[in-house]
Amino acid sequence: MVALPLFDVILCSNDAGGRPSKLAVQMIESALSESRQIEKIDQSLAPRDPLDFNRETAALIRGMYEKWVGEAEALLSRIDLVEKRYGRLTSSELLRDAIGQTRAMLSISLDDMEEARRQIREGRLTPVG
Repeated sequence: MVALPLFDVILCSNDAGGRPSKLAVQMIESALSESRQIEKIDQSLAPRDPLDFNRETAALIRGMYEKWVGEAEALLSRIDLVEKRYGRLTSSELLRDAIGQTRAMLSISLDDMEEARRQIREGRLTPVG
């Protein structure tokens, strides 16, 4: 999130008016758009056979999600300040949800993903979908 330092300056400004809220909404939209782009990349690189697993590709995509969630959480901490000063932003819940979903997805390690695919191939585990 390149604009976080700008956000900090606006937050500290005495004549900020409603600018922090407007900027917060724009930054939320930007963060959510970036998340959707990462998801599209993830989906476009997904193997045709769900049992195929390219650890290197998965690690790089995971890194993109990790970077995004770190930046989104930094943004959310600033949004919390804006909401305390200026009131609730309806779009902030969308960002909180996206962060939660990404954190949940990241809670499954690459080793766990690899192991699950191995167990499915060996017939010891049945996929839900």
